[in-house]
Amino acid sequence: METANFLFRALRWWLSNAVICGVCFAAFGVTVHSQLEKPESQNVDNLIETIKQGTFTPATVNRIVQLRAVQAMPVLKQQFAVNADKVTKQALASALVRLGDTEVVYWDFLTDHAKAAVESDSPFPIAFDAEGKLLPRQLSPEFLGWAKAHNMSPESASSIQVYAFPVDLTFLAVTGDPRGLALLRRGLSSRNYFIQAVAAKGLAKMRDTSSVPVIIAACRNAPAQAAELIARALVFFDDDRAQSAAETFIKDRQMLGELRRLSREKGPAGVF
Repeated sequence: METANFLFRALRWWLSNAVICGVCFAAFGVTVHSQLEKPESQNVDNLIETIKQGTFTPATVNRIVQLRAVQAMPVLKQQFAVNADKVTKQALASALVRLGDTEVVYWDFLTDHAKAAVESDSPFPIAFDAEGKLLPRQLSPEFLGWAKAHNMSPESASSIQVYAFPVDLTFLAVTGDPRGLALLRRGLSSRNYFIQAVAAKGLAKMRDTSSVPVIIAACRNAPAQAAELIARALVFFDDDRAQSAAETFIKDRQMLGELRRLSREKGPAGVF
């Protein structure tokens, strides 16, 4: 019961919180747009020194990227080589790709973890009612059966689906690198609605309008509350089909207005 309560609170946050804070990054202390709001005069040398000393967080790494501090790349590479923490290495690899590094080791590291997230066959953890709304504190029987069949506790299995896998895909999706196109499109077929939502955002950042019909189809096939989450990416496409579908699936008009403000101000980059 405690697992279900925890997951329900997490999922309600996912579905109700504005896009200004990407949950995959927020789970690890990185709020992408709040970083953008900080003064550009923040001392890059101090940030680089923090990286060098190994006392940094993913937020520090993201700030380096937001400031386009390409001079930090050698230090980021050094930390990637010596750091054993998976999420920290993902943050470093994602930053290096976004800063323009072309060494395949960093892209491959992101891809390996993102691919595992996309290819998982786990059902979505929380059940929905007939109207497509989350059922309070109720894990899906299908998910419980899947966890049992895979010799996993519901706690462990649900944590992976709600946090770890969406994070794994987000670190790749946020790069906007076209090498991720096929993987992100596959993510739209995931049984995990969070993976679908992250994949849609990655495709929006790439401005891949050819994926708009597939994103709309994913929204149509999802429960109403999950469809609203996936549809947020549609706002960031310069495409009439996407905008019309966003109107249909995003019932929270305040949310829709906030998303449109971000789209006007930041373009496709605002999706994250």
